[in-house]
Amino acid sequence: MNTHRLRQFLIIYSLGLVTIVCHSTSRANEVVGPLVGSVDSTSAQLLYRPSASEQPLQLSVLLDGKVVEQVTSTGGEDDDFVAKFSVANLHPNTRYHYRIDNADTQETLIAADETHSFHTANLARNAQSVSVGFVSCVDIEPNGIWKEMQSLDLDMVCLMGDTPYIDTTGLAKVRSRHRKFLQMPDLAELSANTPTVGTWDDHDFGRNNGNGRNLMDGKIDTRRGFVNYRAHSQFGTGTEGVYHHADLGMIEVFFLDPRYFSQTEPSPVDASQPTCFGSEQWEWLLAELRDSKAPFKVLALGAIWEDKKNKETDDMFTYWYERDAIFDVIKNENIDGVVLLGGDIHVARHLVHPQRVGYDLHDFVISPGHKRTITELDVYHPSLEWSLVEGWQFLTLKADGTHDVPTLTAEFRQPDGIVNRKVELPLTSLKANDQADRNLSLRAHWSFDTDLKNESVLGRRIDAVANNGAKIEAGTGDNGGALKLERSRQQYVQVPRCFLDDNSTHHTVMLSFKPTSLPTHGTSERHFLFESTAEGDISAKSAWHLSLGMRSSESPDQINMQLHTHTLQPASQPEAAPLAKSQGGFDTLIDRASLLDHWNKIFVTFDGEALTLTLNGKQLAKHQVPVPGPASEFGGLVIGGHREGTGRNFDGWINNVSVWQGELTPPAK
Repeated sequence: MNTHRLRQFLIIYSLGLVTIVCHSTSRANEVVGPLVGSVDSTSAQLLYRPSASEQPLQLSVLLDGKVVEQVTSTGGEDDDFVAKFSVANLHPNTRYHYRIDNADTQETLIAADETHSFHTANLARNAQSVSVGFVSCVDIEPNGIWKEMQSLDLDMVCLMGDTPYIDTTGLAKVRSRHRKFLQMPDLAELSANTPTVGTWDDHDFGRNNGNGRNLMDGKIDTRRGFVNYRAHSQFGTGTEGVYHHADLGMIEVFFLDPRYFSQTEPSPVDASQPTCFGSEQWEWLLAELRDSKAPFKVLALGAIWEDKKNKETDDMFTYWYERDAIFDVIKNENIDGVVLLGGDIHVARHLVHPQRVGYDLHDFVISPGHKRTITELDVYHPSLEWSLVEGWQFLTLKADGTHDVPTLTAEFRQPDGIVNRKVELPLTSLKANDQADRNLSLRAHWSFDTDLKNESVLGRRIDAVANNGAKIEAGTGDNGGALKLERSRQQYVQVPRCFLDDNSTHHTVMLSFKPTSLPTHGTSERHFLFESTAEGDISAKSAWHLSLGMRSSESPDQINMQLHTHTLQPASQPEAAPLAKSQGGFDTLIDRASLLDHWNKIFVTFDGEALTLTLNGKQLAKHQVPVPGPASEFGGLVIGGHREGTGRNFDGWINNVSVWQGELTPPAK
């Protein structure tokens, strides 16, 4: 071949290669899936987008190489050319392979090989082990999470919102972002043979801090794009929302939608406040939760269950009344095995809400799946046990029923086999103890007979610590020893953690005290019996939901037994969060002679609307709270002083300090 002809051949050949490569690239950019979505014991949902044009497709499901089910589907332009397949009549606990063909040409587009399969759920409630992975806040970029999940042989992968980041309501952009996300090679490989489902958070809902009200119009298209690119067995009501659930036998995951309905109607539990979940999702959740037979149940959403403590309102603290109503149903109806899961905040956290549902309620926050962390959102919370401000994080929950006691194991993970925290929860620890009255429970009790230890179910979590020489004196109490405090030495004891439910609406504090001195008449002296602290340590920060002290009054023969409280003021306008509000003092005048050098028993009861003070069996006052509301957050307690520890200390003896979750009726003297 001469040089001229060789040059022509090379040019033509090169152009051909460019054409082929460009065509292949274009085609690859159009393809999404196949993706395995919801899979239960007898059915499976899949999706596939072969190109940006309409194609009739046939999905064949194979068992041992033989076709057992076939489903045809065509993804039209209205569905962004995504075909959905709903396969029924399957056998439980069975591995199937699948093939996708062009129904017209019979061309095989997806071969029934080992990379294209799914396993139906085993609904046995014991004698098996099930593992589920959770991730949130993931960019469209390479990461090691998907490969790591693949290596763990998970039974389901849960995309928990901001998966991906979209931040617009334009349908074309929404769909484009979903396509690019699912086209990431490692995720595409994983989702071709592992059920991949989930919910959304604000950025894939359409905007930062988005809710159903501020995205009233745009949410229709963001939902449309979400539905196009997820293969769930349920999308909310069918026309609104994206909530659904997945029952894998040993574990059931409830994927909640705190976005679509939020701020759009009155709450089903408090008509004076805006809803988070909406009435239909609310009824669905309660019905499904009550009906669940799974030993372990995960209430999962993209947001978090407590206060983010920034200017945003997209957390369950904003809707504390719906959050707490769910918890109360779990507690009052003896629903075992419940844990919480959230994402959103670019920090991984593990919280334990002590005895909140009749047992400790574990709360797992898993974020981020990229490397952009937010240290400022690693904030204090009285229930916080652990946190990690690092990127590339995901969580696995393994429900193991192969032993005598089923166990749920949570692992906070990163790629390369890194396990940053492991939490093992026997099912017996997620069951309520038998109680005659589930609305009344002893949360804290310091008898001070022999030591400073707490004697309630919360155990050493809230053991008290002596300061400035405070000590127990044997034989000085009304029934044994007592805590001796000297005001001149500014003595007190400190409880390092909170013992009440978050935003408690009903509780009682009881104690016995014997003062050796009282505030001097005509002075500004204050002698505090107790006051709550903000973050578990002494400080001037206001968080005095529990506060009882004595000060002088106008009469030299009386002292003022003064109560203060710190509560939540409900949101006063749409899209606002509740605010902490200081209320009081609430004054009660008592004869000095009746207190000094005598043992006295005092009860303080809070019900969200009033503070009731009972002394020595006699109700002395019922103070209406000007702005009704539940307790605001506090972190601990000072006994024998105020929140700063020193300066306003009690003088005398204190013993038998008890705190009850609920309203306790004071006994007669």
